[in-house]
Amino acid sequence: MLTVEGKLEVPVNQTTAWAVLTDYARFPEFVPGINGSRLLEQRNEMKLIEQRGTMIAGQFRVPFQGVAKVEEHQREGEPGMIRIVFVSGPLKDVQGEWNIKPGKPLDLSYRMRMDLMKSPFPPPMAVTIIEQQVRTWVEAFAREMQVMKRKKE
Repeated sequence: MLTVEGKLEVPVNQTTAWAVLTDYARFPEFVPGINGSRLLEQRNEMKLIEQRGTMIAGQFRVPFQGVAKVEEHQREGEPGMIRIVFVSGPLKDVQGEWNIKPGKPLDLSYRMRMDLMKSPFPPPMAVTIIEQQVRTWVEAFAREMQVMKRKKE
């Protein structure tokens, strides 16, 4: 199993962070590599999200399309968490987890876990590709959170 985690401090409040992380339909507007993202089903804190796009690391590109099961956990004043498990497509069984720790600045982290035996990437490149993907996603979401904060001011 490969686990990669990215962390950033972001000068936004938890409400803004949560709004960006859960606005699935808008992901293609600000997340590099995601071309489509739509809600298929919702039951309480669980959602099924279909995504398509391309994972990019240097010259290496892997198109993907699949469905992710997303569980959202948030209570006012407590850290927020979003758990993600791809249930179909080339990323099937890949797990992700966003954690939002309130504060000034807010701590944002994303952890991705992948079984290298099931990876769609060539084994020597899998680590580099996943590290790049986590970095890209954390930076893109943090940037969008700051854009949203400025729009509200």
